[in-house]
Amino acid sequence: MLWLAWRTVRRHPGSVLGALITLILAATVVGAMWFVVDSDERQRPVVERYAGVPLVVGTGGIAGALPPGLVRALDALPEVARTVPDLTFVAPLSVRGATVSVPGDQYPSPAGHGWGSAALTPFRIERGRPPGAPGEVAVDARLAGAAGVAVGERVEVAVSGVFRPYEVVGVAAAAGAWRHQSALFFTDDHAAELAGRRGGVDAVGVFPAGGVDQERLGRAVGRVLEPYNRRSALPLRVSTGDARGRAEGNVVTSSGEGFNTLWFLVYTTGLVAVGMVSAVMGLSLRRRGRELAVLRAEGARPGQLRVMLVAEAVLLALVAGAVAVPLGGLLAPVVAGRLREFRVLNAAFEVHYTPLPALWTVLFGVTVALAASVLAVRRAMRIRPGDALAEAPAEGRRLGRGRLITGLAMFVLALALTLVLIGNLVALPEPLGPMIAQLAIMMSLVTAVGLVAPWFVLLAGSLLRPAAARAGPAGAFLATANVVFNHRRFAGAAGSLTLGLTLAGVIIGTQFFHDWRAAHRAIADVTADHVLKPSAINNALGEDLRRGLGDGAVGVRMLPVTVLPEGRAPVMMTASLATGDLTRVLSLTVRGGPLGGLEAGQVAMSEEPAARHGVGVGSRVRIRLPGAPDEVSVTVAAVYAGTTELGQVLLPSAGPLQAEPYAAIYVRGPLGREVSSAAVVSYDRREYVESKAMESAGRNRVLPYTSMLIGVFCLVAAVNSLCLAVVDRRREFGAMRRLGMRRGQVMWMAGWESVLTVLPVVALSLAAVAALGFVHAVSAGGMASLMSFIPFAWLAPLAGGALLGAAAGSVLVVRAVMRNER
Repeated sequence: MLWLAWRTVRRHPGSVLGALITLILAATVVGAMWFVVDSDERQRPVVERYAGVPLVVGTGGIAGALPPGLVRALDALPEVARTVPDLTFVAPLSVRGATVSVPGDQYPSPAGHGWGSAALTPFRIERGRPPGAPGEVAVDARLAGAAGVAVGERVEVAVSGVFRPYEVVGVAAAAGAWRHQSALFFTDDHAAELAGRRGGVDAVGVFPAGGVDQERLGRAVGRVLEPYNRRSALPLRVSTGDARGRAEGNVVTSSGEGFNTLWFLVYTTGLVAVGMVSAVMGLSLRRRGRELAVLRAEGARPGQLRVMLVAEAVLLALVAGAVAVPLGGLLAPVVAGRLREFRVLNAAFEVHYTPLPALWTVLFGVTVALAASVLAVRRAMRIRPGDALAEAPAEGRRLGRGRLITGLAMFVLALALTLVLIGNLVALPEPLGPMIAQLAIMMSLVTAVGLVAPWFVLLAGSLLRPAAARAGPAGAFLATANVVFNHRRFAGAAGSLTLGLTLAGVIIGTQFFHDWRAAHRAIADVTADHVLKPSAINNALGEDLRRGLGDGAVGVRMLPVTVLPEGRAPVMMTASLATGDLTRVLSLTVRGGPLGGLEAGQVAMSEEPAARHGVGVGSRVRIRLPGAPDEVSVTVAAVYAGTTELGQVLLPSAGPLQAEPYAAIYVRGPLGREVSSAAVVSYDRREYVESKAMESAGRNRVLPYTSMLIGVFCLVAAVNSLCLAVVDRRREFGAMRRLGMRRGQVMWMAGWESVLTVLPVVALSLAAVAALGFVHAVSAGGMASLMSFIPFAWLAPLAGGALLGAAAGSVLVVRAVMRNER
């Protein structure tokens, strides 16, 4: 049977080569993702900032979470020799008017610290001396080399939105590795002033007393932290060993933390690969239908054919794996580099090559090939021995009606869900209800289009056939006739390409809708004429800047808090504090008292978390502020509409916490002076609305590129199916040449077949994307934004590439096939 399989494969090299190429492509992409995922799960956090201290207490980056009382309690432990408090704040450095950014850093701006915390790394002065006055700064040696500064030079540092001049009095060198962050050191008092912590610190390094081992030290520190961690959603953590890398915030990994983008990419790519390989292998067996019928007529049993076809699939998968593993290894650093740019992976991430991803890649290829082969074998077993005597090719039969019926049923489901969503026929719980409905509509629509695509190509060919007959050229008429009669030959390509185009279009279009909605919410919520934000990531704005803008300026600070609703588990929420009258710069729907009138012992809460936790106006909740050992019981005085301008909880301005440093400053009326600089970005109302859309796009930019990757994958599979199918049509082309057709006419015919397959698919995909855009537009309240939800700029390269690749590839393959016509 294997010898017979080889004989049938030799007669149809294009079919087998098409399946092999698709398997290699699928395994290469999945293998590259697997190398990245395996490296992410194996990498150990890099310890740099806290490399010189055995134990660190912190919250993983929450500013000012450790109060002075906790530091004193740790220092008083007999197991502790000394503690070293640490402050970390963003401090962009400007040298001779140019902002310095060091390649390879986790964040684009250096971090500011007090010189007292230099012992945590440790840092030692290499040249000059430590800072001794507020106007002095020491620079780490790596940053000094990148900036080209030396002791005695003048630099500027932007903190809280204001550039301040400093003299470089020292250059400090780290004792160990220092590759992914940069540091500026100030005096301890000046660092506390710049950070705006008001007594709290970000972390504490703990050095053990003589004879105290790390385990004993950890137990003693843990007892001190118990009151702070009791029923808290913001626990203070004890970090030792590699965990210190997480404590310093330099290395951020996605493994095990909520939604894992890397595994999502692997699952999505693998799922699409299964569909593509199944379609190509099924098409390969259909083209060999006559040979399989001959084997049945000569007495081959169904079990023998199954063994033969499954063996072919395994052999193809092993060959594909042998090629795909090294290709995936070469592609993995490229994928990792792109994910670093998207901040899915951290700057310290490195690709590690181990046997496990290679093994999983080969097993993936074998599994996909076996699954596709089993599905295809079921169809092959339906071939009758009498088909061996038929002159008409088996692929001329009609498509199965089950596929059409299923596709139409999915269309009906998508339409029904659309009516429910648009007409509000069913009360959907906010905000997950509408989101789930939109996702269901999107998936139903994509599935329906993928199933119906071959029928749509058949319909388009049937409608164009009379026009092609009147047009004159034989190539055009034969192309439409082939598309109509041999439509199963093009079914796999049509389904693959439709799936890729539609999936990419609806995902990117949905992202456009969410970007638009973010901007629309800003239009409705913000009444300020200007909004100021820090230009650097994780930076803040200070009170001096707000006061300089006049009494109408309102500063808003964000901080994490633990909220304990009555009878429920503690949850972490983002809280806001405001300096100034919020009602002048924000327009929010409020139930209860005014937001600007909150008193001590009162808070306001956003609608969505209030409804989820059973909280209303007048409810009592307990709140624990960062670093506080006890909760405070407060009354919910107001419930306001959800907005991205405020957190989930609004705290009164007069309280134990000061409002500054601010995440944003809102100004009603003219600014009165120019404030935009390298430290501050000033938006007018129109610019701020645009920036909200860009922020939404930036947070979710992995998804559009993932959908484009899937689209390109499907495009290559479709073009591969169209082009390599031509290799098995030598006899057909030979018959055309004997009937008097010229080579150019045959090539023209093959090119038109590809065009007649791709163009209907593009039209169908665009119609599906427009239909989903209609749903978004209606749910947004009008049709004015419909065209903005259709990603023409993203779909045009995919559609153009498919059209050009299919037509040019088919012509070139026909030319190669007819090179030797003897």
